[in-house]
Amino acid sequence: MVVNLMTDRFVDEQIQQAKSSIQHDLALVRYSIEANIYRDAYLADSFSTLVALNPEFAKKNWNSLAEQFLSKSSFVRNIGLAPNDVISYMYPIKGNEKAIGLDFRTVPEQYKTVQLAKESKKVFIAGPLDLVQGGRGIIARYPIFTDLPHMNDYWGTLSVVINYEALINASKLHTLKGAQIALVANDNNNTNGRLIEGEQSVLTEPDLDYPIYLPNKSWRLYAKYGDFDEVKSVSTFKSLFISFGVISFSIGYILLLFILNNYLKVQKLSLHDELTHLPNRRYLLNTMNQVMSKSGSAVQFSVLNIDLNSFKKINDSFGHDAGDQVLKHVAAALTHCLRASDFISRIGGDEFVVILFRTNKNSDIEKIIEKIHLYLQSNPLPWKEEYIQITVSIGYYSFIGEADPFLIDTILSSADKSMYEQKARFKHQSSE
Repeated sequence: MVVNLMTDRFVDEQIQQAKSSIQHDLALVRYSIEANIYRDAYLADSFSTLVALNPEFAKKNWNSLAEQFLSKSSFVRNIGLAPNDVISYMYPIKGNEKAIGLDFRTVPEQYKTVQLAKESKKVFIAGPLDLVQGGRGIIARYPIFTDLPHMNDYWGTLSVVINYEALINASKLHTLKGAQIALVANDNNNTNGRLIEGEQSVLTEPDLDYPIYLPNKSWRLYAKYGDFDEVKSVSTFKSLFISFGVISFSIGYILLLFILNNYLKVQKLSLHDELTHLPNRRYLLNTMNQVMSKSGSAVQFSVLNIDLNSFKKINDSFGHDAGDQVLKHVAAALTHCLRASDFISRIGGDEFVVILFRTNKNSDIEKIIEKIHLYLQSNPLPWKEEYIQITVSIGYYSFIGEADPFLIDTILSSADKSMYEQKARFKHQSSE
């Protein structure tokens, strides 16, 4: 009976940890695909704006401008300019010679995407498609209007081809362990999904479902857990011990499970804060290293550095038990205000660090910070017969660029410096 209970508990815990690991890895895959497409899409959008402002300058300096664009992009294969919807400029030209002179109106399937971009007056993304020159690509069509910002005088289109295979390889989708996957591309209305990666059978009853947001549509990433055979194999040993009925084996087996269980608890504690149960500094650095160690990949995220105001005064006035409850209250507030995909950690004392994935706009970050302030302001901590009003200073730093683990200290230090600037403002306002 004891063997059954301990084994079942051990197996359940291991399976749950394996599932959590798979969910984390899938979230990173989604983040990689979204971030890399958006990064190249934003670069191309700037290029199209340059053409719209001065088409003659762009045509005259096409090779140098296109070369500079490709050097800054991560996954763009080639780029073409089509005045009046006829491809007249291409870079690089090698391997794409046949495209020169192509009138999109003579190719209905391609012309449809050009028209959709023109009608929507914004980028339209098609694909992935099989390319004539080999491989698969995602094609982004940028309509060019020369009367900005009115956008009525249509001039032509800029087409950017993103290397689909390189994009998927960089996301490490196919090296994911413990689950079968299916990646589905929806049509323009985000319906009628088309399987582009993985197994059709996964779509029947998927265990996980992640949206991947693109500029004008969305994909969906589905996953079905594997059999967890390595974890469940423990049950085989359980049956073996019971069938032999050898007491010494049972004792040894129970002792082994006890040791393994305690080892896993210690390992978990080494990555989590004991008081708030949030990830700790070590877990934060491990996560940052994982994100920033994708050699050659573009990443974008923001880091919030959060420090409690007057925390020492709270401890001195209400006691350390109240201080502990304040830290738990702040941890719960951050969990409430932030997305499930965001990473929240307590790195020591009264300092918390948050990673906001796929969030870089200052306006979006300021809204998130304001949300945290308002929540804490409207939800003081009840303590005995009083209420403890909690305020925090929040600094942030946004990063967009190529992954480089050597930049981690700089990013965290910049967010820390921003937080101290906010704390200085708080102290100045409090003294007035």
